[in-house]
Amino acid sequence: MDNMVKQILEGFGYSVSSYSSSLGADNAKVKRAVELMQAITTLAENGADISAITMDPGFGELGVLIGALASEPVPENIEAAPSPVPAAGIAAAGYHMAWESMGTNARASQEVFYNRIFAIEDQAEDAIHFNTLLKEDGVLFEMARQPLVKIAEETLKQAETAHSPAVDYQQQLAIQTFTNVTTVAELEYHGTLMAELSNVEHVWDAMFIEAIGLLPGCAQAIEAFGPSEDNVTKLRNSHRFSAEFMGITWDTVFNDPRYLLFWNKVFWPAVPEEKRAKYNVSTAEGWRDLLKTQFYDPFVKDEPAVSPDPEKAQVRFWNKDYSVHKTLDLLGNPPRPEFRME
Repeated sequence: MDNMVKQILEGFGYSVSSYSSSLGADNAKVKRAVELMQAITTLAENGADISAITMDPGFGELGVLIGALASEPVPENIEAAPSPVPAAGIAAAGYHMAWESMGTNARASQEVFYNRIFAIEDQAEDAIHFNTLLKEDGVLFEMARQPLVKIAEETLKQAETAHSPAVDYQQQLAIQTFTNVTTVAELEYHGTLMAELSNVEHVWDAMFIEAIGLLPGCAQAIEAFGPSEDNVTKLRNSHRFSAEFMGITWDTVFNDPRYLLFWNKVFWPAVPEEKRAKYNVSTAEGWRDLLKTQFYDPFVKDEPAVSPDPEKAQVRFWNKDYSVHKTLDLLGNPPRPEFRME
């Protein structure tokens, strides 16, 4: 018998049996449900698949009858009987349906877990015993834990080209944390906590790159779109603003370890080959110098001289102030607030 059909019939059979106990075997709707149940079971035993079963008129009628039996009044002359304990297959039906609906790739990664669940089903005496064995075995915990560790490992590998200290820290922490937890509650707590903290740090890092890279960004805009009045005004304003409010000049931007990592590993590789050929530039340092000498200095030469100010060059990260040039270290080992799972 088709496994999916078996699960459905066991579910219907349990319902019909329960209503037979509570309403009495002489109830007309119960009698009809029993007849339909027998007919559909015979079809399944003769090899009918899930499509043939569900297309059979009796299948639809049985489903409607079971729904109607839920509102059927209980006769006064029938003593309430304890509901029978459902078979293990009833409790396991959802797992069978999930397995049957999986594609080949999903099955490859989930097979070891579902094989264990189905083995427990075969051992179990009834649904209660099945759920007890399932809990004691720990297979459901491993179904949740192992994929999280695998995803973190894959993400860490994929992130090698992103050169993001925030991503690297988060995924390394996830691998370590998920490898050592022992309960689903811990998985949920630590997973949610790490995701929330990491989301803040990703945004913070992106905003830092944008803020400290304001000056080369303005020069890049002039190189790409020309020295329009708007672009030149933005560059000159940024030239003054970065020094006056952030204590940063062009030179201090390119002394920052975090920005250099971005510039050398992310930005420079994205510069098109035709532009490199056009300006005869072959290195990240060469592109930096090109922007400064041709698209930055000529437009700020008449501006007041600016100088760096370490006291202003500060960042606020997780409620504490740090030197701006400590950012790379901060993201690689963030001073996160302490949380505990009580």
